[in-house]
Amino acid sequence: MKAFKFPTSFIPFVCFCIVLSLSARAADKQPKVKKKEKESSALFSEKELTRISIEIGPADMEKLLKYQWQFGPRTERESVQAIVREGEKTYKDVSLHLKGAAGSFRPASDNPAMTLNFDKFVDGQNFHGLTKLSLNNSVQDPTLVSEQFCRELFLKAGVAVPRATHAVVELNGRDLGVYVLVEGFNKQFLKRHFKNSDGNLYDGGFVKDVNQELSVNSGENPKDQSDRIALAEAASEPDLAKRKERLEKNLDLDRFLTYIALDVMLWDWDGYAQNKNNWRLFHDRTTGKMVFIPHGLDQILWKPEGPIFPPFQGMVAKAVLQIPELRKRYVDKIKELRTTVFTPESMTNRVNEIAAKVGPLLRDKYSDQAKEQEKAVSSFCDAIVRRARSIDDQLSTPIVPFKFDENGKALLAHWEPKTNFGKPIISRETQSDKTALHVTTKTGSSIGTWRSKVWLEPGTYKIEGQVKTKGIVPDIGDTRGGAGLRLANQRSENYLTETSDWKTVSREFTVDDPISDVQILCEFRGAQGEAWFENLQLSRVPEKKK
Repeated sequence: MKAFKFPTSFIPFVCFCIVLSLSARAADKQPKVKKKEKESSALFSEKELTRISIEIGPADMEKLLKYQWQFGPRTERESVQAIVREGEKTYKDVSLHLKGAAGSFRPASDNPAMTLNFDKFVDGQNFHGLTKLSLNNSVQDPTLVSEQFCRELFLKAGVAVPRATHAVVELNGRDLGVYVLVEGFNKQFLKRHFKNSDGNLYDGGFVKDVNQELSVNSGENPKDQSDRIALAEAASEPDLAKRKERLEKNLDLDRFLTYIALDVMLWDWDGYAQNKNNWRLFHDRTTGKMVFIPHGLDQILWKPEGPIFPPFQGMVAKAVLQIPELRKRYVDKIKELRTTVFTPESMTNRVNEIAAKVGPLLRDKYSDQAKEQEKAVSSFCDAIVRRARSIDDQLSTPIVPFKFDENGKALLAHWEPKTNFGKPIISRETQSDKTALHVTTKTGSSIGTWRSKVWLEPGTYKIEGQVKTKGIVPDIGDTRGGAGLRLANQRSENYLTETSDWKTVSREFTVDDPISDVQILCEFRGAQGEAWFENLQLSRVPEKKK
């Protein structure tokens, strides 16, 4: 029998049919995607509270009751199957596990935070278009506002972040109260912000960094963490010029600078920049670069007057800001966000709008919590105004590294007086054609200082100067009394208390941050006596050869 030969003239027609079939499938899929997106957008813009009832069987509830979060190696959070009801709508076989870490975790017997996967066991099942969501107990945020408010702010700034709203939650008939409902980290979320969602989405875990192996929430090849390793190696490059080149290749720098700038402006002390916590990392395969995503925005604005260059713990944040050009871009980004996003009037108005959504229910059912929330929201709005004012004050002075001569030394010429306690007399005195800084007291216990502020890059430094004292009597019980030199963030040590002619005093200190606002103090502490300070200089201590 002759072998059948497929007519070559028929091949184009077959190819056309295949393309047509694939196009039809894609076209069929598009309306479903758009429908889900429309439903989820409606959920997060809804002004009414969503009401969710969760039912978990006895055996599965026992499993949840046994789980406790603990420090150390992460134990797997066991998932159980639940029934979720919202009004007349019932969702069956929903996967549920407890979430939270050191501050936010609560056991199943309390008011636990939970993550729900609607399509894990039922293909296509979704909640208002979402296949995954979290219910946060907001135990660290009495305003109940911070998560939604901050996420909206990040989105406005162009930083990808899951959306948030609120829900009233019931678990096995037990009223848990108002929760924050947050969009889940999954491919569905990634597709809303990136053209290609196939890259690894890393979970930063609990105070972990990019130089550690991380769990993967989503990705085509979760075992291959070479993208994360490449970023860690780029951040560890000692040569700043080469580091900048490597970071530009591996990190979406503009998004990262926007992220950490707004994170610091909001004083997110528990975020990646300041505490290497509450973050995700996505490999955007379209650009080949890594993108940081904020998470856990419930502890905001605790320090409205905090510096715009705080101590940075995140290794990528430190690595980026040690590069002068990128440090300038960071400051420029803060200036830009201050005018486009961080505007107190619109921010406080939005805070009050979000608070008004949950306020009526709290006043009706949880009066004590309602009072606490009203007070917390008022303080939150006040902190926004104070933070904006503080940022403006800090930006009003150029942030320029202190300059040293060729020998690594420089005189400290600019000093400002400050009364810390009591009524010290602070003045400048000319002695033997030299002007000395002088502090004394005639009215008892007093603390007075002369202060010089300098911006310093990483390194070891030494403050040195001449100090003269006369008749200093420390306060009873003050073990730190006398006169000497110190930094504003350090305690006094080895101060002079005896009457003495000019003596050379010095103190070494180290700066680890990319750039640090260092305040040097000439301090007098005593019930009586006086002190003079002169020839004050700062020098770099050469690195020891390895």
